[in-house]
Amino acid sequence: MNYKAYCCLPFLLLAGCKVQLNSDEKDAKFDYQFNLGAQGWQAGFADYPADNADIYQLDAGIKTLPAGFSGTGFMLSGHNRSDDLFMYMKRRISGLEPSTRYQASAKVTLLSHSGAGCVGIGGAPGESVYLHFGYADIEPKQQGYTLNVAKGNQSQDGAQSKVQGNIAVTGVPCDGSKYQAKTISSAADKRLTFTSDSSGAVWIFIGTDSGYEGKTTLFYQGIELKLTPVL
Repeated sequence: MNYKAYCCLPFLLLAGCKVQLNSDEKDAKFDYQFNLGAQGWQAGFADYPADNADIYQLDAGIKTLPAGFSGTGFMLSGHNRSDDLFMYMKRRISGLEPSTRYQASAKVTLLSHSGAGCVGIGGAPGESVYLHFGYADIEPKQQGYTLNVAKGNQSQDGAQSKVQGNIAVTGVPCDGSKYQAKTISSAADKRLTFTSDSSGAVWIFIGTDSGYEGKTTLFYQGIELKLTPVL
C-alpha cells in the first residue's frame, strides 16, 4: 500500500515544498522554488570579520530576478575581501524517520554572472567559487570567524559538506554583465550521509565558498532534495 504526504495548500503557498513517501520508495523528496518566497530558508555568511562587515557588502533575501528573467529568487551577494567568504542558505528539514541513517542528494538551479575561463582577483570568478552541500545536527552559523560546522574550505570537502561544482557558466561574458541559468546536481560520490536526530530532523545548508576576491551575486531559483534511508 502506498502512502503519499503532500504539504497542505496554505503551507504549500508559504513553503513551496512537497514530500513524497511510500511503502515501495522510502525516499523523502523536498522541492523549494523561490518564486514562492523563502520557504523557511535563511541566509548566512561566514569566514569574515563580523566587526568589519560593511566592506563585504553583504546582502541577501528574496529579490526580483535580473534582466532577462521573470519572477523572484533567493539572492546572496558579497564582496570577498577575506579571500574565503562563505555565502550560504540553511533550513531545518523535518518529517524524517527518527535516528535514521540517510543519504542525501541535491539539485540546485541558480543564475550566475560568472563566465567560464575568466581571470579574476585571487582566482577565477567562476571556477574559484565552489558550491557546497552540507548537513548539521545544530543550526549552522558563524561562530567567531568561521562556520560552526565542518564544511571544508573552497575546493576541499569537509566532514559535513561536499563540493558539488562551481558557478562558472560557458557563454557568460567576463565583465559579469549577463546572467545565465546553471543547474548543479549531486554526483554519486558527492552525496551526503547523515543520521537524523531523535525527532526526525536535520539541518541542511547550501552555499558558495569563494577564492575569487571580487563581488559575487547569485540568484537561487530552486533547490530539490532527495533523502534516502540507508538500509
